[in-house]
Amino acid sequence: ERRGFVGIWTIPAIRMKANREHRIPLTKDMLRLIEGIKPRKGFVFCSDKNTELSNMTLSSTMKRMHFSDQLGFVDAKSQRPAVPHGLRSTFRTWAAENKHSREAAELQLAHKFGNNVEHAYYRTDIIDERAQLLIKWHAFLEGKA
Repeated sequence: ERRGFVGIWTIPAIRMKANREHRIPLTKDMLRLIEGIKPRKGFVFCSDKNTELSNMTLSSTMKRMHFSDQLGFVDAKSQRPAVPHGLRSTFRTWAAENKHSREAAELQLAHKFGNNVEHAYYRTDIIDERAQLLIKWHAFLEGKA
């Protein structure tokens, strides 16, 4: 284990919306989850037909969760049914409210921040800080923080 993470998952630029390589620190807990899953057809998470998950899979799962009880699965602020992109908003809001750096949170979401001058000079992906951010996010999700 190095500096809070045990490896790096690199998503090639060609698979990213902004066409930039994205590195994600893999924490011990993330690796433990992945190791507990038997990959099929080269995928860690795949469909029942052993193919890549469609972009609608999470959306339809959240929709089923919403209709599974009387309260539904709604956004606390807007009161609209929750959608997958809202999970990213939840992470970003949590990071801000818990005083994590804007840079670490934005980079973890594969976002740019700042102006063109800042882009020219900011040449780090602060992977160590982002690993610590993910460890704390996991503890929050598990109810341990």
